[in-house]
Amino acid sequence: MELKAFEMATGECLFDPQPGKYFSRDDDHVARIIELLGRIPPQIVFSWNKSTKFFSRPGALLRLSRLFPRSLPGILADRHGWTPQDAAAFSAFLLPALHYAPERRASAAQSLRHAWISAP
Repeated sequence: MELKAFEMATGECLFDPQPGKYFSRDDDHVARIIELLGRIPPQIVFSWNKSTKFFSRPGALLRLSRLFPRSLPGILADRHGWTPQDAAAFSAFLLPALHYAPERRASAAQSLRHAWISAP
């Protein structure tokens, strides 16, 4: 739901991975997620059955070493011309639903009760 919310709000995909000379589209997808949300906790990385395709034992990406951290409010302001207030409000709605740990992730029902949904 939340990724579609970003697409509906901006007309773009939140993560638009591209393959490179030395890495796959999937490698880039994981890297873009990390750039936005931060390092994936090791307990989550290594609970994934495909983790060894993408991560070294310490949890570093295998084929991409240079990441460019970015913030969702920054993306909204820089690429889409949103005001800082609108970008912060939308980010407060979206980011809890993208949390790595499922038990900490906002549910669809919680997201629907968020103040951003009912804001004028």
